[in-house]
Amino acid sequence: MPHKVVAPFAFFRSHSNPFDLQESKKSSRRSSNSRPAPSERSNSSSTSSLAVSDEVPKIFRMPDTHKRLSFPSIMHSPKSSSKSIPQVQSSKLEFVIESPPLVFYGPASSSTGALLSGQLKLNVHDEFMAIDSFTMRLALEVTRKKPFHAHCPECAHQSTDLTTWSFLQGPATLRKGQHDFPFSFLLPGHLPATMKGSLSSIDYVLKATIVPKNAEPIKISQILNLKRAIAPSEFPRHSIRIFPPTNLTANCELPPVIHPIGETTVSMRMDGVVKRNVEAKTQTQWKLKRLTWRLDETQKEISPACTKHAAKLGNVEDVKKGTAHQDTRTIGTEEIKSGWKADYSSPDGTIELEFPFSIQPDSHPVCDTKAEDGTEVSHVLVVEMIVAEEFAPIKKPTQVTPTGAARVLRMHFNITVTERAGLGISWDEEQPPLYENVPASPPAYGNAELYEGEPIPDYEDLIPLDGAIEDAYSSTSSTRNDNGGEGSSRLSYSGASVRTAHSGSSAGL
Repeated sequence: MPHKVVAPFAFFRSHSNPFDLQESKKSSRRSSNSRPAPSERSNSSSTSSLAVSDEVPKIFRMPDTHKRLSFPSIMHSPKSSSKSIPQVQSSKLEFVIESPPLVFYGPASSSTGALLSGQLKLNVHDEFMAIDSFTMRLALEVTRKKPFHAHCPECAHQSTDLTTWSFLQGPATLRKGQHDFPFSFLLPGHLPATMKGSLSSIDYVLKATIVPKNAEPIKISQILNLKRAIAPSEFPRHSIRIFPPTNLTANCELPPVIHPIGETTVSMRMDGVVKRNVEAKTQTQWKLKRLTWRLDETQKEISPACTKHAAKLGNVEDVKKGTAHQDTRTIGTEEIKSGWKADYSSPDGTIELEFPFSIQPDSHPVCDTKAEDGTEVSHVLVVEMIVAEEFAPIKKPTQVTPTGAARVLRMHFNITVTERAGLGISWDEEQPPLYENVPASPPAYGNAELYEGEPIPDYEDLIPLDGAIEDAYSSTSSTRNDNGGEGSSRLSYSGASVRTAHSGSSAGL
C-alpha cells in the first residue's frame, strides 16, 4: 500500500508541543483498551499512537526512546526539588583526640584506668554566632540483642552518662574563626572494655551538642575504642591432672594469657603409661592414638527490664535481675594424630608432646570481660586424648598386642584472652612527680649523734686558703734555717717567684 509522504518540517512541528504529545499518549491508552473489529485491523507490522505515523515513512520516524520526554521543572513540585539543595551550616564541630590509645592495663580489680584528653574544635563561618548552650557528654551505651521485651527500645538499649562538660555557661556570642575547647576525663579501671558480642555490645560515645539562638542544634558524636591489656606473668602456668582408676598423670604447661592474633604452645608430659608384671615378665601400656583441642568462648548476660516491664519480674529487689542468656561457640579447634614421643622402656613410662593452638582469624573473638551488670565473657581450652591399652613383653616392648580397651581423657583449662599491651604503660606510671610528694627537708639520719666539741666557725671566720699556703711555706723555710743548711730554694706561688738565700746567720729577700 503506498504511503503519503509528508514534509519533514510538518512531522517535527507536531512534536514541538510537549503537552500535545502527552495528550496523544493518553488517547492511545484509551484506544488500546477497546479492541477493534477484525475488519478494522490492518496488516501493517507496526502501529503508533500518533495519527500521522501511518503516513510518514520510516526514515522520518523518531525512535521509541524519544517518545517520553522528561521535564523536571514542570513535573516535580517545588517542595521535592528544595530537598536536593544543600543546606550550608553556620558552624562545624570536630573532635581531636590527643591522648594515646585508651587501654586499661591490668585486671578490673587493680587497673588505674585510662586518661582521655582532647579538644573540641568549633569553626564559625559567619561573622557572629549567638549560642544558647554548648555541652558534651561521655556515654556508656549497652545494646542487648536479646532484650527482656523483644519490641521495647528501652529494654534493648541502656545509656549511662559517665561525665558531662558545659563549655559555655549561658548565652554567648562567638566571632568568626576557630574556637578550641579542651576536655579531659579519667576513665575508671573497673569499666568493661568495648565489645561486640553475640548477646550484647558495649560502646563509649562522645556526644556534643551546640544550640544556636536562631537555628537548629548542631550535633556530633564519636565512638571511642577502649581495650584491656593484661600483662603476662614471667613464669608459665603449671597444672596437673589425674585420671583414676588408671595411673595416668598429665603435667601441663600453659601460657598465662593469649591474644586474639598469634599462636601459643602447650607442653604436656604424661606419666604412668606403663604397668609391669615382674613375675610374668609382661607389661601393659597406654598408647596415645589421637589428640583434639578446641577453644570455647562463653558469653553470659542478664537482660534487665525497663520501668514499663518491671512488673513482669514480680517482687525483685535486685536491679540486675532479669532474663539470663548464655551463648557458647568454638573459636578454634584442631585434631592431631602424630608428633609426640613415647618411652615404654622405663618402669613408669612417659609420653611427651607439644602442640600449638590459636584463635581462628574469622571468628572475631571477644576478650575476657566481667562487668557489674552481669555481662561476662570467658574462654576454656578443652583437650581430649584417646589412649588404647596394649600388652607387650618387658624385654620386647615393640611386640605389642592390643587388648581392646580404650579411654578418653578430657581436660579443661581456663584461658585468659586479652589484647597486647605493646610498649604502652599506664598513665600513672608515666606521670611526673607532684610537688606535694616532695618532702620539705632532706631525710634525717636515724643513728646520728649530737656534736659536743668546739663550736663550728662561720664561713666568714674561716682562714683564706692563700694565707694557709703561705704559712705552710714559711714554716718549711724556717725549719731549714734552723738546721743550718746552706743553699738556695725557689718557691713559686701565684705567679710570683720568691728566692731564699742562706749565708751564715743572715737571710735576704
